Amino acid sequence: MMSETSKFTEDILTTARERAETILREAETETQRALEEAKSAISREVDTVIRNARADADAVKRREISEARHRSKIREQQEKDKIIQEVMDRTKKRTLDLVGDEARYVPLLTRLIQSGIDELGEKSAMIHVNALDLKRTSNIEQKIKNNPPGQVKVEWSKEPISAFGGAIISNLDGNVRIVNTLDQRLEALETKLLIEAGKSLFSE
Repeated sequence: MMSETSKFTEDILTTARERAETILREAETETQRALEEAKSAISREVDTVIRNARADADAVKRREISEARHRSKIREQQEKDKIIQEVMDRTKKRTLDLVGDEARYVPLLTRLIQSGIDELGEKSAMIHVNALDLKRTSNIEQKIKNNPPGQVKVEWSKEPISAFGGAIISNLDGNVRIVNTLDQRLEALETKLLIEAGKSLFSE
């Protein structure tokens, strides 16, 4: 038969073992709960990271598409400008070819001068032309004199103007000027040419 001391000791050990098992079970439960919470938190973080990554990827994609469209628009405009500039260059070349063809150009120059004289509306007129056309004055003056009578006295400026062709007609004081140069006419036509070329070449 157990002594009172042995029985007392056994009871203490039994109680201790039960308490230890309880603590271990509670610890396991707490550990499991912590693990579940950690898994849930990690899962939420992963979802957040994935959502953010997708949002960033979408933003990058939209930016790249926008930049690509912008670059495309710039290239398209550059090509349009290049083509339209070629149109202008060809127009200027045709003008220079016309100036070089005396049989075609002198009658045109005569008309431009006569138009300027008529618009000036004075008894005397000073005609300003470029250096090449200064050599053609006698021929042109004769044609002007043969025009319907007006008996306008024509003088030729000895200072050549800088122009493809055509003339500037002024009164003798120089304070009234009629600009009938080919350059001025090209400039006046430039906007119209650009619009017409744009419509013809790039209309939808």
